[in-house]
Amino acid sequence: MKVAFFAVLSPCPSGISDYCHHLLPELKKLTDIDVFIDDYKVDDEAILSQFEVLHYLNFERRFNAGDYDAIIYQMGNDPCHGFMYHYMFNFPGIVVMHDYNLHPSRASMLRSSGDESTYLWELQECLGEKGREIARLICSGEQYHALLNSFPMNEKVLKSSVGVIAHNPYVAQLIEQKSPDAIVRFVNMGIPKRKRLLKKANARRALNLPLGKFIVVAPGFVGEHKKPNVALDAFAKFLKKHSNALLLFVGKPDKRLDLQRRIDEMALSDLASITGYVSDDRFDEYVAAADVVLNLRTNTLRETSGTMLRAMSLSKPVVSTRLLQNMHLPDGVCLWVEHSTDEADELALRLESLWSNPKMGDEIGKEAKMYINSQHSLKQAAEGYKQTIDDILKSNIRKSHRRLRDRLLWLPEMNDEMLAGVCDESLKEPLQEELEWAMTELGMGKPPHF
Repeated sequence: MKVAFFAVLSPCPSGISDYCHHLLPELKKLTDIDVFIDDYKVDDEAILSQFEVLHYLNFERRFNAGDYDAIIYQMGNDPCHGFMYHYMFNFPGIVVMHDYNLHPSRASMLRSSGDESTYLWELQECLGEKGREIARLICSGEQYHALLNSFPMNEKVLKSSVGVIAHNPYVAQLIEQKSPDAIVRFVNMGIPKRKRLLKKANARRALNLPLGKFIVVAPGFVGEHKKPNVALDAFAKFLKKHSNALLLFVGKPDKRLDLQRRIDEMALSDLASITGYVSDDRFDEYVAAADVVLNLRTNTLRETSGTMLRAMSLSKPVVSTRLLQNMHLPDGVCLWVEHSTDEADELALRLESLWSNPKMGDEIGKEAKMYINSQHSLKQAAEGYKQTIDDILKSNIRKSHRRLRDRLLWLPEMNDEMLAGVCDESLKEPLQEELEWAMTELGMGKPPHF
């Protein structure tokens, strides 16, 4: 079996690039893979040594040659996935939905390129006529940007797909409700197993961090949905009792979020800092150096947090926002705070409890690591992908790519005589059947009869 795997890879500053780095070698044990990426130079030597990594413009030629039995798209709510949309719409495959809500990044990439007309059309394809009005409101001013989180703009992606993989059961259920005919599989995200845990003291020495501080780490891309203001407010409350502490945002900050300014305004510049994007190994060092890891979220993207799972695999106590997408986690593997206006107060209390009772944090970290090792191995994840591919191939799902639609757009406007003139008499019946199937599949209505 040969698979075309659309990915983001290092140096793309994305948690999904780290995920692909770890998953691909395991999946390679089960199937043959070509990797397709956007226009940049990959610096992941481990991947380059094991895979043929190709520019996406090479895909169509290989697809037309019949090289691939399946296509996998790793899709997240980030502009770095933008190059995949053309292929998802034109060459249906299996979409791995790291985020249920794709609207913020999709709107951003279309609007930033000056293509608001495509944005209006695409949202209309997702939501019907009201989609155009919603798109117009969003384009008219920032006061309407909350609508980005109300309408996930994933309908066209799901409709174009032959199958979907979700990394938590709640998102899988949402997709099944929206696309009852789709093949949807819940596959736990694979997390690399750590043979040896880096000790906290050694990690702090490697990072030049003080050994005696209580260190709180908020890992991953720092966007509004990660609630950095809640983290800062809770940390400031915690500092009133325990000044010997640090808060580290370990990830690239959203350019629309002036987090450093907020830190300065709160007079926390000596105690709270932003590292920017760090390498995979450096990320693990920062997590290992932490006393507690934060996984705060809004309820908008409905994603599975790879940073949370990685922290758990490193035996770290995690404080997470209680949301439907992580309610499948068993008791005892993390601490919760409620998604509410009092979340900062509650988080300050959780920090206090972990500061005053380090053994409790150690026990939570131990339970977390055991859970990850038993349920989130890379081997299990790769087997889940392979089973999904097998299920879809057995189901014999057929979906046309859009190039066929482009060729067929003129047909409804042609009369019987013109069609008869381009078609041999013996081919009329099979061609008619093929056109009827293709046009129905593409939502174009029934074709004219010869």
